Amino acid sequence: MEVLCGYKEIKKNYPNPIVTIGNFDGLHLGHKQIIQTVTKRAKAEKGFSVVYTFKPHPHLAISPNHPLQLLNTYEEKIELLENMGVDLVVEEPFSREFSNITPEKFLSDILLKTLSTKVLYVGYDFKFGNNRTGNLEFLQNFCKKKGIELYIAKPLKVQSEICSSSRIRNYLLEGNVSQANKLLGREFFYRGLVVRGDGRGRKIGFATANVKSENKLSIKTGVYATWAVYQGKVHASVTNVGTRPTFHPEFDAPIVVETHILDFNRDIYGEVLEVRIVERLRDELKFKSIDELIANIKNDIAQSKTILIKDNPL
Repeated sequence: MEVLCGYKEIKKNYPNPIVTIGNFDGLHLGHKQIIQTVTKRAKAEKGFSVVYTFKPHPHLAISPNHPLQLLNTYEEKIELLENMGVDLVVEEPFSREFSNITPEKFLSDILLKTLSTKVLYVGYDFKFGNNRTGNLEFLQNFCKKKGIELYIAKPLKVQSEICSSSRIRNYLLEGNVSQANKLLGREFFYRGLVVRGDGRGRKIGFATANVKSENKLSIKTGVYATWAVYQGKVHASVTNVGTRPTFHPEFDAPIVVETHILDFNRDIYGEVLEVRIVERLRDELKFKSIDELIANIKNDIAQSKTILIKDNPL
């Protein structure tokens, strides 16, 4: 897969491009349906499947004082798109200046002149251009005039609920991970380097891996049944997402993703670990003693095993 930093980096012709445009945060089932349609058609017509997206997310550029927590890092989004079989990703640098482009100029300069688009797929809620004034009606009229074949995807419903990034984000903030995962079509995950923590887990018999994951949504604090993926192998695990109030009672302690991998005894500091969140077990609690903490951890592990046996992807 080829990745370009904006449409100005396109220096060659891509034969018969089948194009889709969007933010695609989370790459949920609705996004996946559109992208699979694009890649399938591109293969059938011996063309190129093209995803035109933005970095940073437009909301972050336009409203920096009201940050939006993303469901995937930009690197994860690129990886997921590659796994879906996309040929070309154009990742447009989004700025206030770019946001002022008119709908007409956006379509003329990018879709027509640069990408030579003949076929375009967009979502049901697609808007573009200055102040998002480019609506679907404008797009339909433009495509009709220019001979572009336009397809507007209908909302995808999962168990009668419309699949959207905002719904998934709200579910995760509420701790309803299982519902969020249904709309994502996979487990929400954190991935990052394992960094050194306080070392208390090892001292009480439950070693943990602290995953450094930045620029991503922080789910509701608590304890979760999880899968830990290390070097391609999936391990059952239990994860605390929170401030560890038993040891860090201060009000503004940072959120930490701390995972105990079951039946695992390796030093993986400095290595990459992926933690897939399956189901929330309980709130994060402040315990009166180490013995009370240990008893709760044992119970968390037992619950996690029960849940993961049902969820087992292997």
